[in-house]
Amino acid sequence: MISRLIRILQQSDLILGDDEISSLSDAESLLNEEDIADAIWLALKMGLGEVANSEDEGAANAQLDRPSSTVTVKTDDFETANPLPPPVPAYMPETRSKEATATPPVESLEQGLPIQVRAAPALQDARSIARSLRPLRRKTPSLTQCILDEVETVNRIAERDVWVPVLKPAPERWLDLELVIESSQFGFIWKSTLDEFQQILERQGAFRNVRTWRVEGVDAGQFYLVPKKQTLAEQSQFRSPKELIDPSGRRLVLYVSDCRSPIWQQGKIHDWLKLWSQHQPTAIVQLLPERLWDQSELDVGLGIQVSALIPGVPNHKLVVKEGLAYLDIEADQALTLPVVTLTARSLQQLALVVAAVGNQRAPARLFDLSWVIDPERDRAPLVIRPKTDEERVDLFLATASPMAQRLARMMAAVPVSLPVIHLIQERLLKDSTPVHVAEVYSSSLLTSELKSNSHPLSTDEPVRYDFFPGVRQLLNESTSEDETIDVLQELSQEIVATLGLPPIRSFTALLFSKSEWSQEAKAAILPFAQIATQVLHNLGGEFASLAQRVEQDALRQSDWIQSSDPDPLFPDLKILEFTTAQLVAPIPSDLFPLLQTQEVEVVTIVFEADTLEDEPEGLQPFEFESAILERQTEQKQPGFLQNLFRRGEPRTEWVIRKQRRQGRQWVEELSDGIQLEMVEIPAGRFVMGSPKNELDRRDSESPQHEVNVPSFFMGRYPITQAQWRFVAGLPQVNRSLKPDPSQFKGDKRPVEQVSWFDAVEFCDRLSAHTGREYCLPSEAEWEYACRAGIQTPFYFGRTLTTELANYNGDYTYNDGPKGKNRKETTPVDHFGIANAFGLCDMHGNVFEWCQDHWHSNYEGAPTDSSAWLSEKENTERVIRGGSWLSYPRHCRSAYRDYDSPDFTTDSFGFRVVCRAPRTL
Repeated sequence: MISRLIRILQQSDLILGDDEISSLSDAESLLNEEDIADAIWLALKMGLGEVANSEDEGAANAQLDRPSSTVTVKTDDFETANPLPPPVPAYMPETRSKEATATPPVESLEQGLPIQVRAAPALQDARSIARSLRPLRRKTPSLTQCILDEVETVNRIAERDVWVPVLKPAPERWLDLELVIESSQFGFIWKSTLDEFQQILERQGAFRNVRTWRVEGVDAGQFYLVPKKQTLAEQSQFRSPKELIDPSGRRLVLYVSDCRSPIWQQGKIHDWLKLWSQHQPTAIVQLLPERLWDQSELDVGLGIQVSALIPGVPNHKLVVKEGLAYLDIEADQALTLPVVTLTARSLQQLALVVAAVGNQRAPARLFDLSWVIDPERDRAPLVIRPKTDEERVDLFLATASPMAQRLARMMAAVPVSLPVIHLIQERLLKDSTPVHVAEVYSSSLLTSELKSNSHPLSTDEPVRYDFFPGVRQLLNESTSEDETIDVLQELSQEIVATLGLPPIRSFTALLFSKSEWSQEAKAAILPFAQIATQVLHNLGGEFASLAQRVEQDALRQSDWIQSSDPDPLFPDLKILEFTTAQLVAPIPSDLFPLLQTQEVEVVTIVFEADTLEDEPEGLQPFEFESAILERQTEQKQPGFLQNLFRRGEPRTEWVIRKQRRQGRQWVEELSDGIQLEMVEIPAGRFVMGSPKNELDRRDSESPQHEVNVPSFFMGRYPITQAQWRFVAGLPQVNRSLKPDPSQFKGDKRPVEQVSWFDAVEFCDRLSAHTGREYCLPSEAEWEYACRAGIQTPFYFGRTLTTELANYNGDYTYNDGPKGKNRKETTPVDHFGIANAFGLCDMHGNVFEWCQDHWHSNYEGAPTDSSAWLSEKENTERVIRGGSWLSYPRHCRSAYRDYDSPDFTTDSFGFRVVCRAPRTL
């Protein structure tokens, strides 16, 4: 029967086959027939030992709580005792009263949102991690337990006719394991990871006994050791670190930490590690990946490689490649600690060294204890203290991994809460890990506040975190709208499902309170609504208008109830509502049965708001690529000299993240092969001008003011030389035009060397030819179209690169990258990148004429997107967008300049708009 079970397990890929087992060493071998039989027997015994009723529960628990708990198995001639340590969870839940456990706990408003999303599996390859520990699955003869030696017993009976059983030492697992977990400020992030890791250690079968401990008080610098199974009320029962020592040396200590706490900075934990490592193998399980070790106190030690000649030797007998004499460290002051991460490869290296299999080596840190405890050593961590929000974001982008940067941007769209982060990881960032969460929490982006009702040793998130307001705004501005909306949508759906509310189409439905919601539901949704409104403001454009409506509605209402406006997703839709009515018969119904009471069904009628009249024929969707310019940093691996100084050099790279989008356009056929693509620009509101903190802003860009912009169409590109030649050949309206005025030749290059008067004549001739009214854009229309809902200086983000625009790349903006100085125009489709509306070349290449006369600032500027004209017709006209010879600061969305309307230069061009594309 055992053989049949083995075949079934092999077919299920639960154990290896004979051919695979033969390729493994004894230290790596898997379960054999005896192991499987023992496991089945143990499972049966554990089942028979279950508590039958509640009266026996106390006695059973008392028995399990004793460290030396055993299950005794009796046979006819002898008995053996096998230790069965009770499994202990890596994190004990807080004790609750019966009243508290009767009702499921609901997260309070102070904690954020009423959702509980379980973290995704933190150890992605748990099976490989379990297999990596196989070298530790050795068996040794027991000193206390015996089993029947069947062969010797039969031989004795046959040779001597003596019917007495012959006993031999029972084989037992070689090592015990002491898992010591350091409780740190961000320990709640690693809860699921350590739970899974502990389960692997207990179930893998490599250890005779597994005990779990906690080191508490590390943030205060006064630390103490407690068993992991102790509740909060029992934590006064501190234990001595000597309890973890095994005189026989058959014990492995794994100390789990991120090595950043005060007890590392002050050199206090090293005494315990020295004590344990002198008697048995001791290693550090570093929660952070190796690229972040230099940001922890492991940086105080010197990176080395260690190996072992004998299984299970204490750390001071490990073989160090360089030798202590070479490193000039006295033997009694040296502390050698192997360092592993929670990966299969790293754990296997440690297991091979502990088991002394082959000539394997494992990474380690060598600490000079005289230096660690030296009072003159600078124990203050090397931390850059940013003073502004921009510095906070720049520091994070320079040190964090790309995945952590994406996670931070998504977190900036919602309240900061661990269940919310788990939701983002589960739905949108499946490749993220607790390491990336820790990078965000430990960065300078967040500010913390201790909860008034939290216990300092609670395993839940003990501190309330939030982004600095300016940081949240900067992250929102650098994130694509689609990504931000996805986060808000996922969280709103989870809130609705948790509260049992009817399904919603969009997150905006939660921004306007409904009368049927209970006060508890309103209080639970309020944190989401507050953050979402702030995020909509940061996004600008139509989103900012929606946020203002939410705030205005909240001020109008005494309670947070639904707005009288229609669905905020579609502000251009009008809703007409009817109330029910009854027709009551004033005469007996038996005489006039048709005049009985009738019910009229409630009807909601939706009308489209005013749109462009007579949309042009051929209006079709088109696809294009937009882009966001992001900065990511990789940490270089330090060389030998750098390792001595324990500092690596960060390498910053600028990355272009592209995204497919869709818009609507119609194409004006001018002649064979010459087309004019006109992109639909949707109606909306936006804040015109630059904020006071924008780098290199000018007074002419203020004061900022909100502008309402109706829908219109705008040229996808600046007018090209081919388009100019065709229109210049049409009949004259007011003035003559040169057919080929440009300095830099090319059909697809923008036309230049044209004045404002020339551009107006072009529009007049084009209108007469097509029957549609073309003109230059107003300054407000140009900036609205350029920003495309983004409030950053450029529609690519906070800086610019010559891989996305044509400008003088010898100069940079906001720490952006240097690039090419092409010293000429480029074809209008050269980069293949557009903004969110589908417009190209809005930054650089050529300045573009606008209708408006020049005004030195926005005092008294119109708010309806119309052109701002003065009585002097021939005064200077506005130009926008920068050119091929401009500094990047002159290519900003808010930058404005001017020149005489008859001035021409090889850096001035234009594009056209059509506000009413019906035939004249």
